[in-house]
Amino acid sequence: MARGALIFPVEGDTFGDMKSLILGVLLLAAIGASAQDLRVEYTEGGVQLAAGSGWKELNPGDKLPPTARIRLAEDGFVELAQGATRLSVSQPGNYVVADLLAASKKVASWQLGQVVGSKLKGAIAGGAKGDGTAAMGARGAAAGAPASVEWVEASGSEEALAECRSLMEAGRYEEALKVLQAALKEAYTGEEGKFYYYIASVYVRQQRASLALRALDRARLEPQEAMYTDLVLLKGQLLLESLAFGDALELFDSQLRLNPEGGFAQALLILSSYSHRGLGKSDAAREALQRAVRLDASSELGREAAGLLSQL
Repeated sequence: MARGALIFPVEGDTFGDMKSLILGVLLLAAIGASAQDLRVEYTEGGVQLAAGSGWKELNPGDKLPPTARIRLAEDGFVELAQGATRLSVSQPGNYVVADLLAASKKVASWQLGQVVGSKLKGAIAGGAKGDGTAAMGARGAAAGAPASVEWVEASGSEEALAECRSLMEAGRYEEALKVLQAALKEAYTGEEGKFYYYIASVYVRQQRASLALRALDRARLEPQEAMYTDLVLLKGQLLLESLAFGDALELFDSQLRLNPEGGFAQALLILSSYSHRGLGKSDAAREALQRAVRLDASSELGREAAGLLSQL
């Protein structure tokens, strides 16, 4: 018998005995799942594992038990996986891996990809349009990267972008990245932002959150450009999913100062409520949703905020 196995005796063929047996088996399965090691998929900057009285560097391929302690420096980023569960951490600090796993599962239950892709982006329709300058937009669903993409092209790079679109829709992400990176080298001044945005979108589909965030940091778009709101929402989603609740809130607050009214403001307030929930501030989360409702209770986003408010 395996070490740590639990035995649930059955003394009779009663419903109560069978129920106890079933509950015991489920409990054993849950204990086994929570005890699985996590694999280090990616590291960036300072990421270390507690070892004895000191610390040692973590590297991709390392295995971590849930009881392990890790720490991230200011420039640190780590991606971990446990079976089909993946989690990213970008906030500096010391952590117990089991706590990170629990927090990540909580964030996953919010289904932010669907919230951002299906509800927020669609409701604000990409935000304000520019003055006719080159732009390319996408609308979509889960994880900030839609399963099917509606593309609007109006730039001098249509050929490269069309090829990228075909590759992404076919799931050939590495090839799409090569096309985008090559086009980026040939891009005119002012065009780079949109290429970085779509590079980030490819990384999101590959579940490479850290690389997606780095690409978005380089996507310099002006507020009047058509993709600007999409960029802010995607970056906010990734920060929340990597447990950087404070950084996400700072992003949303800065944008709310520039956009205190309208659908974009409502979307920012809804995401701000998730930031507050991640920080354990339920009253602040409720206040953010109430502000979103007050802006326009009859709008799609006003109704979304009211629904979330009823759940707090």
